[in-house]
Amino acid sequence: MTTIHSERHTQNSVINYFTSTLGYSLTPPCRTPVNTQLLTHWLTSQHSYTPQQISRAVSELSSRANHHASRLPQLNASVYSLLRYGLQGVDNGKGDKSQTVNFIDWQHPHRNTFTISQEVSVMCFDGKTPKRLDLVLYVNGIAIAVIELKDSDVTVEDGVQQLITYQRSENIPHFFSTVQLLIAGNESQGIRYGVIDAPAKFFLSWTEDPQANDSTSRKIRTLQAKTDNLLLQGLTSLCIPERLLLFAHDFMIFDSGIKKTARHNQFFAVLAAQERLSRHEGGIIWNTQGSGKSLIMVWLAKWIVENRPHGRVVIITDREELDKQIASLFRSVNVGITRATDCSHLRRLLAEANPPIICTLIHKYGHGSDIEDYSRELLAGLPNGFHAQGNITAFIDECHRTNSGILHEAVRKLMPEAVLIGFTGTPLLRTDKKTSAEVFGTYIHTYKFNDAVRDGVILPLRYEARSVEQALSDREAIDAEFERVTCELTDKAKNLLKKRWATFSKLYSSRERLERIAADIMKDMETLPELASGEGNAMLAAGSIYEACRYWEIFTSNGFTKCAVITSYDPAGVGARSATSDLRRESEEDCKKQVYEAMLCGQKQSDFENEAIEKFKHSPADMKLLIVVDRLLTGFDAPAAKYLYIDKSMRDHGLFQAVCRVNRPCEEKTHGVIVDYMDLFGSIQSAVNDYTSEAFSGYDREDIEGLITSRYDEARAKMEQSREKLISLTSRIEDPEKDSSYIAYFCERVPAEREELYRWVSSFARSFGECCGRLASHYGYSPEDVRALREEVHEYCRVKDVVRLSTGDSLGRSYDADMRYILDTYVKAGEAELVGVVEELVAVGYDVGEVMGKLGCDDIAKAEIIERNLAQAIKIRYEAAPVYYASLSSELEKLILRRKMNAVDNAEYVREMSELARKILGELKPLGEVLCEYLGGEGKCELAEELADVITRNVSPGFRGNLIKIRVIRNAIYSCLVEASYTESEAENMTDEIFSIVQHRPEL
Repeated sequence: MTTIHSERHTQNSVINYFTSTLGYSLTPPCRTPVNTQLLTHWLTSQHSYTPQQISRAVSELSSRANHHASRLPQLNASVYSLLRYGLQGVDNGKGDKSQTVNFIDWQHPHRNTFTISQEVSVMCFDGKTPKRLDLVLYVNGIAIAVIELKDSDVTVEDGVQQLITYQRSENIPHFFSTVQLLIAGNESQGIRYGVIDAPAKFFLSWTEDPQANDSTSRKIRTLQAKTDNLLLQGLTSLCIPERLLLFAHDFMIFDSGIKKTARHNQFFAVLAAQERLSRHEGGIIWNTQGSGKSLIMVWLAKWIVENRPHGRVVIITDREELDKQIASLFRSVNVGITRATDCSHLRRLLAEANPPIICTLIHKYGHGSDIEDYSRELLAGLPNGFHAQGNITAFIDECHRTNSGILHEAVRKLMPEAVLIGFTGTPLLRTDKKTSAEVFGTYIHTYKFNDAVRDGVILPLRYEARSVEQALSDREAIDAEFERVTCELTDKAKNLLKKRWATFSKLYSSRERLERIAADIMKDMETLPELASGEGNAMLAAGSIYEACRYWEIFTSNGFTKCAVITSYDPAGVGARSATSDLRRESEEDCKKQVYEAMLCGQKQSDFENEAIEKFKHSPADMKLLIVVDRLLTGFDAPAAKYLYIDKSMRDHGLFQAVCRVNRPCEEKTHGVIVDYMDLFGSIQSAVNDYTSEAFSGYDREDIEGLITSRYDEARAKMEQSREKLISLTSRIEDPEKDSSYIAYFCERVPAEREELYRWVSSFARSFGECCGRLASHYGYSPEDVRALREEVHEYCRVKDVVRLSTGDSLGRSYDADMRYILDTYVKAGEAELVGVVEELVAVGYDVGEVMGKLGCDDIAKAEIIERNLAQAIKIRYEAAPVYYASLSSELEKLILRRKMNAVDNAEYVREMSELARKILGELKPLGEVLCEYLGGEGKCELAEELADVITRNVSPGFRGNLIKIRVIRNAIYSCLVEASYTESEAENMTDEIFSIVQHRPEL
């Protein structure tokens, strides 16, 4: 078992490591983000600045860093600019030329002073309440990183939340004005890092790249090999002085005001590209879709322009949308970029030394299929000796798709000395690898699926093949009908038509088959929790526009109207309906036009499609299914989905990009699901063991390892893992036959393991529900084994409920929605669903006996659940009426003690507990009565009513968190108390306490 160290022990070990190994010095804490004494000392040691320059620079940085009126993101951006570029134009006081004062020597890390402080106490905005930061890292006296440490049995996520809380307006946001990295960690999980104003989900884990060959990476790996402490390993990666400065200088951006930093894959991709460029060599950066390829371009382009002599970057894409997106991204992060509007404009831009960064569409080079004609057109009209200016690096986006052959030759003609770097989110086809290596060079950096799934950048994909049984019911009747319809055709025309319509694809598009698939999808929409909820959405890839329209017709005719067809079809461009040999029949064109007319209902097609896609993305409850053919399956702007249903033949790149529609992370989504009706992987009868032999046969196996796993294989593995974790977790329960033993262990002895219990029970139930139907038929489980597993799931879920109800964690929800569905469908618990105890007590008029009768556990556990929930309710309401709830807390403790000493019979216990529940959970006392109790009793009731009236008159909507409105209320309370003859000191303390009551009154 992992040794659990206290936070203090962990903090001491970290400080010792920083001072003995990483080269930091321990300094006393400073309440402000800039230690002016340390900064002045360092600037003086540089010998290049006069005292006047130093004084002005320190004053400017301190003033800007402590500008409380600014919002943190804008403040941090302003200070970052000052730190990165220095204070420019500072007169030396002697009349000489002004110069830039640099606060940090970015190029020579060892010339800076690195210090660490512990227990840094910073006052909140009110000037009275302190917040304590565990560790702060300083460079030359400037706070650069804040580290929040936790005990081994407290999650790193708790540390992240604490860092986020510190930044709230009522706390100490001003201290973070200079901070570049926020780090939370413990010894059992390692670290998570982020930047200011980032939500918890954007705090990232870190993994060193064993291939990174720079001196700092080698040094870090050497240090990490000397310890197995995850926390120290993580802190070494980010906080060793050379890496800390590199991160702060080269990997911070403000994207439309939102601060962002690099994931480890982005960081090491940029470093690897820099190393290649130092040798004037190119290559390919393959980071899987969704891993931030565009930001790699931004950070690398900035470095090229700033560090390579006459460095220029030309970003080449093959789609208008990508060109616009890249230009927009660069501008949003304040990196100058110029879009070439056409071929001649591009030539003019290249002929000049500026601008340094250009983006262009590949087709702007010209057109034509013959390379000689193409080259002549490319250079037509240019004077002899034309030469693209600068040290050019060309970024070729989506290099798996274009820019070989003739297009590559065009690039070479225009920029013959450019270094080419290809970017892709898709692995290269085996047949293209040699050509790509010849064009671009070998891989610079790869970040494949297993890596991205491990880091949570993308989600695992679960694959499920479904068979749609279909038979031609009466071949002779079909042949007779065909002869009747084609009676006027020649035999040759008949044979051609019969061959065309009798193909496998036409059989697959028969209405019977489409109806079966539509029914299957509608069943999923109604029964699968992730689709039935208001957040679930799916895409259906149809084999043709005609089939897509048929699907829409089938869905809507069955009452499923939250769907739309998004294809390249343009009904406005279709002429009058074609004649047919039978008026009862309609041609495919007739069908498509009719469906589009019915679907659009007079709305403009582009408006309808934009609205449908927006609903699909942002309000899937109103648009649950998009039926597509090719559109929306590829491209950077294709929407993400939870399910992808495939009913079309696809392979290699097209299939790869389509399945990546469902691996994008979002709230409450643990994996993407692919349902295959075409048996693309030959897996209806077998597991997905070697899917490169079928639809992905063009790829090398190692390039797509981990992309897709069988839904059932994955679920069975997860079921077994979850079961083992639960057995281990509950093996420490002293008397597992008693529910009270679980309550004692998870609520009192080891409360930190409670979330583990919840997580693994949910995982066990979900995974069992997904694979239970195949355990016997595919995995060799006996019916008795399956029955035993079902009973285990039920029992673990019951225990989870008991613990949740005891702590109040349930919040009125016994199970997550999907877990409840799994239990109802596959476990058949058969018991009344347990509900939140507090809610149920209120609902039944505070009848404790009735609620205890609904709890599915032993008598002692029932009592403890009631008692714990009422104690929790007192804690929640205490601040709103402290004297009253303190007395109720005392009554509750006495009754609990009497129960434990068997000094009260059950009937009396239920009666007294019901009365206590009525007092605790009933309506709050009026504010005047609460203040009277606070002030000391009946003699103070008149003052209490006066205070209540003053508070009511000065409270305005939205006062909580609004510093101006808070000040108005506090001043009114203070003035009233002073007028009542309290001393200023007494009035000040009482104002704090009374305002605390005010904040917790729900009616105000």
